[in-house]
Amino acid sequence: MLSRNVAGQTKKTVVVAANFAAWCAGNAAGPQVFLARDAPRYFTAWATHLGCYAVLVLTILFLRWHLRRMNQRKEEMLLRGGVGDRGLVHAFDDLTDRENVNFRYVY
Repeated sequence: MLSRNVAGQTKKTVVVAANFAAWCAGNAAGPQVFLARDAPRYFTAWATHLGCYAVLVLTILFLRWHLRRMNQRKEEMLLRGGVGDRGLVHAFDDLTDRENVNFRYVY
């Protein structure tokens, strides 16, 4: 889903690299919450994990709302102004998702 919602080669590369860095940081920090003093039940670690999952669900819901809103704005702009790429002449130009009026976000 990440690569489908970003257009432009440079922007796509930066977003994928940032996602990988965040994934690495999460994997490095994850084992640090399972402390020996909390054994054998690890309440603090499980609470941390559940908190992260709750934030993840809220982030996904917000992202869906935001991407739908961006698609609706592009549709309204096309209907009002008639601005668009008729015949998709610029379909393979290196435009970002915000620059390309025909780009639609996937949710």
